[in-house]
Amino acid sequence: MMRELDEEERQVLRDLDAGVSTPDLIVMVRDLAEILRGRGHVVQASVAEIAADRLSLLSTGIRA
Repeated sequence: MMRELDEEERQVLRDLDAGVSTPDLIVMVRDLAEILRGRGHVVQASVAEIAADRLSLLSTGIRA
């Protein structure tokens, strides 16, 4: 079960939703995947990579 986000985490999500361009967000998610993979969190890294790929496809108008 996932825990509820704290206020700081919710604020980060609000900031990302409001002020980060889609290409920048894709880069951030890919960077997150690299960090997760480096820490041995392979499944989470794979999820992040899939999310970045899907976001990239959707931003170019291609439906996955």
